[in-house]
Amino acid sequence: MDVKVKPVELIELFYDLIFVYAISKLTALVSEPIGGVIPSYNFFAYLITSFVILQAWLYFTNYVNRYGKWRWYDYVLACVNMIAVIYMANTISHDWASMAFPFDLAMLILLLTVMVLYSIQAKKEHSMIGAAGNSITILLIVCTIYVIAILCTMLNLTNYVIWINVVAVLTGAFLPFFIRGKFDKSIISFPHLVERFELLTIITFGEAIVGLTHFFDTSNFTLIPILVFFIVLTMFGSYVIQIHRLMEHHRVERSLRLMFSHYFIVISINLVTVALELIHSGEVNHVFASGLMIVSLIIFYLSIMANKEDYRQNIKLTKKDIILMCMVTLAGVAVILIFISNLYAFLIGSLIITFGNFEILLMKYKGCLSE
Repeated sequence: MDVKVKPVELIELFYDLIFVYAISKLTALVSEPIGGVIPSYNFFAYLITSFVILQAWLYFTNYVNRYGKWRWYDYVLACVNMIAVIYMANTISHDWASMAFPFDLAMLILLLTVMVLYSIQAKKEHSMIGAAGNSITILLIVCTIYVIAILCTMLNLTNYVIWINVVAVLTGAFLPFFIRGKFDKSIISFPHLVERFELLTIITFGEAIVGLTHFFDTSNFTLIPILVFFIVLTMFGSYVIQIHRLMEHHRVERSLRLMFSHYFIVISINLVTVALELIHSGEVNHVFASGLMIVSLIIFYLSIMANKEDYRQNIKLTKKDIILMCMVTLAGVAVILIFISNLYAFLIGSLIITFGNFEILLMKYKGCLSE
């Protein structure tokens, strides 16, 4: 089967920038710890809102990947979509009661733009049993859930809205496994989809660097900002080698693994940034900050390594590679936990995890080049 090759258009890059703005606004939900700890409700709201925003990005990205040819109506509905994203991002706050209605309304408008695009495609195909018809059915169900959320807000049932959002996320994530129809995988451009995910992730890394610039104090030079920079840099290097260099992009696949893993990749990058900001703040619970950093780094590396099934033919992750990755991760965790109140131990331990895994992946890449 021929692999569908599709270039990423400049308008898509603009679209990604707006969504990364929305993701960056999420830090407002976890940027004000109480006693050095992020309140559990704020953390839960952060995770759910992250999944909602990333899922919104994916709905439109999937449409563009499968059918988008950037006709006039694609541009018009993309603009409506982006305006809704900006409004949605600006609703994000600690006060869920005031945020819920405009947030869910913006999400509903955003999803309706994608549903209209799929409807135009289904009309062209004179069929509702293909991928376009599947997507319309899924979006119709998800939109109905958001309508219910909006009605609950209007009826002052705000406490239920966040759980309705959870249902919407889970429905959008798992319905594609049950509503299949006659899905033709050849309509998916795997190289285009990988490039879109790479761009979103790279911009997220850029936002992480911007968020950590306050470490670089020109009036008080220390090694702390250098260590912080190299933690993020080696995470970025690990991602690039794993996703861009070791994976075979020229393939025909529905790419569900790629999609799900990137939810956690983007969220874990943001949580690493949050952990570093907590350490930088005056009020620090070292156990919480250390636990958040350790869990976020483990999720990041598990998520990028989930795509090892898409390696090129001459590359295989061996049992020795996995053991080495586990060992350097455990070594870094040990340094963080043994010296749990020491800032340098926190950063050096994190760097052991990120640099160690980066070096293992780099050796794997160099090995495949020499064959």
